Amino acid sequence: MVNEESMRPSDIRFTHDSIQYKFTDGRTLTETFRQLLRKVTPIENIPKMEVMPNKGKWFVVRGNRRLFVYKELEKRNQIEKVQVTKRIFNRELFDKQYTSTNEGRSVKIRGRGLEAVMQDFNEVWEEYKRENPFCPIL
Repeated sequence: MVNEESMRPSDIRFTHDSIQYKFTDGRTLTETFRQLLRKVTPIENIPKMEVMPNKGKWFVVRGNRRLFVYKELEKRNQIEKVQVTKRIFNRELFDKQYTSTNEGRSVKIRGRGLEAVMQDFNEVWEEYKRENPFCPIL
């Protein structure tokens, strides 16, 4: 069974222990964060993440990089919820995706490093706040 629903990114855990800095289309996490923050790319244009339950928690099985960006936008009160596709638990798919070493609470970033990416996000955020003092929610 599959259905679509809105969820808070903070209620979803990662399945991967690490994510690549670039999306398959070549955009970086930082570019995507900037484009969503500035509404250059509407959030509706980003493919929905696929999530499934496991042991009472929701995990993303398609969209770990998107989840990382959404969590950062949520922390800054720029989004409340995102549309996701909820799937029933599938052991084979979950086990294939699940490499987390901390129950999906965080990820490492390959190709740039978490610390550098967070610094980039913070710089983009500070620039955005200077230009948009009221920072509306997306």
